[in-house]
Amino acid sequence: MRALGGMLSLLGLGLLAGGMLFFAAVAAPLVFSRLPAPVGGPFIRAMFPWLYGYCLICAGMSALGYALRRRLGAALVPGFVALATLWAWLWLMPRLDAWRLAGDTAAFAHGHRVSTWVYGLELAAVLALLLREGARASRRG
Repeated sequence: MRALGGMLSLLGLGLLAGGMLFFAAVAAPLVFSRLPAPVGGPFIRAMFPWLYGYCLICAGMSALGYALRRRLGAALVPGFVALATLWAWLWLMPRLDAWRLAGDTAAFAHGHRVSTWVYGLELAAVLALLLREGARASRRG
């Protein structure tokens, strides 16, 4: 079970980091630099359910892998990412959409800043754990 846990934890963590980085560094900037706002905004909003589902699957895979390895402290990172992703998807995104539709630009701007900070914290935590895993593997090898 520990070997399976090792594969799941690292595969899930690597896929999670890669997907989150790709969205933040490539997809979102490309959409907003190449498409007009009336097209880019709805396009990005349509990507969020896919992004959130992907993040939940990868974080769940990683958390399960760490749990199988009995590394519950490390499992907290992907567990936190899964919970924060669920919160953003089920609570924050509907409010952002409502504020945008109501024309409440101040509330929307604040909510968007919150979502950006949460995503950044999630990504930083995932990358820190991934770097720690790499350092741990290099000490063993």
